[in-house]
Amino acid sequence: MGRITNSFRIKLDEAVARLRSELYSLLVDKNRRRAFEKVVKSWYEEANAIGAFSQPYIYGSLAIFSAIDLQAQIDELRREIKELRMKVNGGRLDNRPEDKE
Repeated sequence: MGRITNSFRIKLDEAVARLRSELYSLLVDKNRRRAFEKVVKSWYEEANAIGAFSQPYIYGSLAIFSAIDLQAQIDELRREIKELRMKVNGGRLDNRPEDKE
């Protein structure tokens, strides 16, 4: 198993190096550059899971994981927004009168 992980880590390092040299340098927007770094960080944090996934094409595996990570971030933001709305609106999700809910 260690060999599979090491093999994947080498492929991951190569893929990230290639993306940094060919894609990152083309990104003009600072927010997109920060987003790129966060995505790369998430790949390394979950490298064992991605490496165990039987998708033979590394960029496909990375794209799938990125979509999962983005969904997790969206879900977290939705939870935070819901909590903030509850605080702002006295325990209700919105500010509509109670008889209109």
